[in-house]
Amino acid sequence: MINGHSKVKALAISALLAAIICITTTSFHIPVGVNGGYVHVGDAFIYMAASILPLPYAMMASAIGAGLADLISGAAVWVIPTIIIKPILVLFFTRKKENILCKRNILAVFLAGFTGVILYCLAEYIMYGNFLAAFYMSFITLVQPVGSGLVFVMAALALDKVKFKSKVFLKGVKKWWIYYIQ
Repeated sequence: MINGHSKVKALAISALLAAIICITTTSFHIPVGVNGGYVHVGDAFIYMAASILPLPYAMMASAIGAGLADLISGAAVWVIPTIIIKPILVLFFTRKKENILCKRNILAVFLAGFTGVILYCLAEYIMYGNFLAAFYMSFITLVQPVGSGLVFVMAALALDKVKFKSKVFLKGVKKWWIYYIQ
């Protein structure tokens, strides 16, 4: 159960991660194909959200950040598939470990990447009616989960080294003053 203080903190971190997802998706992307699709590293921060936030917050951050990125980057046709697919990717991760990078989250990178490629392939087939083109493009977009996975692992290692989760998500509100005297 999340108390009121923790809800505000989770909501603030969700908003920050949604902004980071949007920025890393729109700023660092490579257009592929003729249908407005692109590859990017924004999924790394969807994985990060899934590894540190409660499930509904992580799903919200991924849908909002990635959906806004599609809208801003001129790929508005992909907004609806994105706000459906990106929250599904969050389901493979856990936040219940002390570290961000744990065995389950490493496995989740592969599962989420594969699932994302398959679901976008299916969405492209539904939208354009050409399964061969969708299947072909899915091979090109395999670059995205690999790149996002590597960025996630590097960021998680760095954040785990500074004990990010224990510093940001303190148990209880009584110890807020510790950060101001260090």
